[in-house]
Amino acid sequence: MKRTMQGNKLRKVFAAAGLAVCLLSTGAASAFAAEDSQVIISTDYPGVSAKPGASVTFPLYIVNDTKTEEDASLQVKDLPEGWTGYFRGSDSEVSSVHISAGQEKADSPKLSYSLTVPEDAEDGDYTFTVLAEGKETSSETKMTVTVTAQEAGQSDFTAQYPQQQGDTSTKFSFDTTVINNRLTPQSYALAAQAPEGWTVTFTPAGDTTKVASLPVDAGKSQGLTIAVTPSETAQQGDYDIPVTAVSADDSLTLDLQVSITGTYGVTLSTPTGNLSASAYAGEETKVTMSVTNSGNVDLENLQLAAQGSTDWNIRFDETTIDLLEQGATKEVTAYIQPAKNAVIGDYVTVMTVSNAQAKSEADLRISVKNHTTWGLAAVAVIAVVCVCIAAVIRKYGRR
Repeated sequence: MKRTMQGNKLRKVFAAAGLAVCLLSTGAASAFAAEDSQVIISTDYPGVSAKPGASVTFPLYIVNDTKTEEDASLQVKDLPEGWTGYFRGSDSEVSSVHISAGQEKADSPKLSYSLTVPEDAEDGDYTFTVLAEGKETSSETKMTVTVTAQEAGQSDFTAQYPQQQGDTSTKFSFDTTVINNRLTPQSYALAAQAPEGWTVTFTPAGDTTKVASLPVDAGKSQGLTIAVTPSETAQQGDYDIPVTAVSADDSLTLDLQVSITGTYGVTLSTPTGNLSASAYAGEETKVTMSVTNSGNVDLENLQLAAQGSTDWNIRFDETTIDLLEQGATKEVTAYIQPAKNAVIGDYVTVMTVSNAQAKSEADLRISVKNHTTWGLAAVAVIAVVCVCIAAVIRKYGRR
């Protein structure tokens, strides 16, 4: 009997111990699950740098891997004295956020915390805490702003080829890049100091629209094409063209240089300037043409050509001028032969002189005529016919 009672007591002790173990195990599991399933508020960049007086924005994300949804209030702890900030959701200032059950980062509401660094803030690290607190869960994350009078990177204005050369007919094109290393978007006003008579235009890369200002997002860069057209009267030499891109926080300068190799020009005419001549059908007529170098550099390998009416033959005593110095004039002879069946009248012959740098055309009016002897013969024939008719009338008219 006594042994039976002791056995019962032992059974009860073991049962109680087993129950305790089960309860402890369940509690541990629950605690583990509570630690595993939670709400987490975070930001991609918990530490940033800023200048005194600057504004800083931290994008925020809330992940909830629990099966509970709720509204959480948004708070900030340990914000330095004199600093101000607010929570922003979409386009409004907010004080709480709804957390959906099973919410992943991609599903997180559009949320951020913006603050302003005081103008008198001293250099150093400033840490504060952002808190999302609900009835069942809460989460916090620390953020640090490093205040420095010098930003980590200065904005820049660069060109791939800042020095180019060509003649006055060249349209120079500079591929440049505006780099915004600021923490905020910038709108850069564009300007250039070019010589009188020159034109400068700005076109964003990949676009065709000319602009006077260029927006660039924070930490981004934007390509910019700068087109420079020299004046037709520009003299040979080097020309500096300072270009500026100015925003609220930046004043960027880019020095471009254009080297004008010379002004190319050629003029084709006649020594008298009279662009007309006479010719006879089927016969060759000489016309003197003058070629003048109207530029300020020597011209080489000038080619002469002409285009006349059908079946006309036109040639020059020389079709190539190897060298024509600046300001010089050279006379050449054109031999023009109208077609044999050319009708009396005026015809236009186009004369051309050109090389790789310059070109000129002259419209020469050719009047095709008949010889005077043939005209006199025709008059004589007409006169004889008239005499004959008169004689016939006189002889037979009386009858």
